[in-house]
Amino acid sequence: MIPIRSALIAAALVAVAAPAAAQSRNVVMDQFDGRWFEIARSPNDAQKDCRRAQIDFNPQTRPNRYSIIVTCTRRADGGVETLRANARVTDPVTNARFRFTLTGLLGVGGLAGQNYWVWDHAPDYSWAIMALPNKSDWWVWHRNQSPSEAERTRLIARARALGFDTGAVVHTGR
Repeated sequence: MIPIRSALIAAALVAVAAPAAAQSRNVVMDQFDGRWFEIARSPNDAQKDCRRAQIDFNPQTRPNRYSIIVTCTRRADGGVETLRANARVTDPVTNARFRFTLTGLLGVGGLAGQNYWVWDHAPDYSWAIMALPNKSDWWVWHRNQSPSEAERTRLIARARALGFDTGAVVHTGR
């Protein structure tokens, strides 16, 4: 029983340590600002009916603070859902880690919040791979709403190389 417990503890330590080691290069926030289109993601319950999503990063007057607007077009009826959040940079050294907090009724008191990391991005900020710190949910964002299939395939391969599970990738933005 002790070897199994030791193995589980060792595995947990590796899992906790892994994300920090794979952190992306620094993010220049004024180049990250603006509109991004989701082109691929991991399956997740919150977006299972979402066909197309876009996210807008709008700087606030306070440093390292952003207004976030996420828009999702539903598959079933083509209706649009909008989610608003505030974001703050939680790692001002790299600018690659954010804390999103929902605004409105669900976000009262900052209770509905989530951490996100930018794991990689193009030097020209034409694409970015963003995910939860534990890599369970991930997204590929692009400045172009409909990049080529070759570009989409290359970016999903990049996510796989970063250690994301791309076996059940959801292709969006088409």
